[in-house]
Amino acid sequence: AVAELHEGETVLDLGSGGGIDVILSAKRVGERGLVYGLDMTDEMLALARRNAEEAGTRNAIFLKGLIEAIPLPATSVDVVISNCVVNLSTDKPAVLAEIGRVLKPGGR
Repeated sequence: AVAELHEGETVLDLGSGGGIDVILSAKRVGERGLVYGLDMTDEMLALARRNAEEAGTRNAIFLKGLIEAIPLPATSVDVVISNCVVNLSTDKPAVLAEIGRVLKPGGR
């Protein structure tokens, strides 16, 4: 999914962990784009923020929350990515509903 990102897009990484995919995505969407990283643990959020700072990433925001209740407004992102996290949820229908809620029309 990272390879298919375009300049200016807004991306959400579900279960962003240490932030590596967020950092890579941020480079792809450029200064006009924005990438959110969502994780449920303070430890991973702290690591992600450190990694992003060290990489010089300025267009990334890391959020604490659950993938079953994404803390973003409806129709706010162009692309949702996730690397081996959705499968861990015990409520996959809720995750899919939330992805649908936050995606803009035509999002992917």
